[in-house]
Amino acid sequence: MLLENIIEIKHLVKTYGKNVLNDINLSLSKNHVLGLIGKNGAGKTTLIKLILGFIKPTHGEVKVFGDNPVNVCGRLGYLPEKPDYHLLFTGREYLTYLAKMLSIKNAKQRVDEVLLLVGMESHSKKRMSKYSKGMLQRIGFAQALLQDPELLILDEPLSGLDPVGRKEIRDIIIDLRSKNKTILLSSHNLDEIEKMCTDIAIINEGKIIKEGSLDKILTVNKRFKLTAHGINSTLLNNLKNTYKIITIDNDNYIFEEQKNGEKEEFLKFILENGVLIDEWVKYKISLEEYFIPLVKADER
Repeated sequence: MLLENIIEIKHLVKTYGKNVLNDINLSLSKNHVLGLIGKNGAGKTTLIKLILGFIKPTHGEVKVFGDNPVNVCGRLGYLPEKPDYHLLFTGREYLTYLAKMLSIKNAKQRVDEVLLLVGMESHSKKRMSKYSKGMLQRIGFAQALLQDPELLILDEPLSGLDPVGRKEIRDIIIDLRSKNKTILLSSHNLDEIEKMCTDIAIINEGKIIKEGSLDKILTVNKRFKLTAHGINSTLLNNLKNTYKIITIDNDNYIFEEQKNGEKEEFLKFILENGVLIDEWVKYKISLEEYFIPLVKADER
C-alpha cells in the first residue's frame, strides 16, 4: 500500500508548563516541499523536533512514513539551524567520519557523490575553519544527504547567509526537489519560501492557522493581471467607470470580476477598442502580503 503522506500529524499538543503547540494537524505529501513559517517563538523548532522524534508529544500523534519517527530515522536527513561542525576537519574528512559512523557502504563513493551534489568537491580538502557560512551550509546539506534520505528536514537553512549564499542553498533545494525528494523546511525568508516551496504551513502562537498549496493560497479569487498596450487615459476612465480595475503602472492593471461573465465582457470590450493584450493571468499576491495580515488578524 502506497502512502499518500510522508508526514501525518494529528491533534498534536506539546506542553512545557503551558501549551507550546496546540492541536496541530499537518500533512506533507510525497515529492512536495513544505515551508513552515511563523514568527520567532511560534513553535517551528519544537514541531521539527517532534517530527524527528527528538522529543515526545504530550498528546496526539506524529507519523513519518506511517511509523513512529524514531523507527524510520535512517530514511530522514536533517540539517539543524546551528550545526555543530568539527572545524579542524576538512569537508571530506568530516563527511567520511560521519559516513563511517553511520556504517554507510562504499563510504568514499557516497562522500564523493554528495560533495558533487552540493558543489563542494573543489573545496573538500580545505579545513572547514576556512569555509564561508554558505560553504558550511553546503557541507550541512551533504551530511543530511549521506544516507540518500527520502525526507529532508531543514531548520532555517538560509539563516545568516548573504544573497549569494541564499541563492546557492536555494538552487540546491530546487535541484533536490527535481530529484523527487520530499522536503520540510523552516525559514523567516518569505521571498525564498515562495521560490522553493510547493506548500506552506503558517504557525502562530503554537497553532497552524493556514496550510495548503502555495499557489492556491496566493492566487486571489476573481482577480486577474492584465498587461496590455493601447489603453489611453480616456479608455481607462471609461473602464474604471464600468469595472473594478486598478492601475499598477503604464501597461499593467488588476481587474476584479464583480459578477459571473464580467471578465469575458471586459476582454471583449477592450479588444473591440484596439487594445493589444500581452498577458492575462490570475493575480497572485506575494507571500509577505498574505502572511502579515493573517498573523495580525489571528492575534487580535
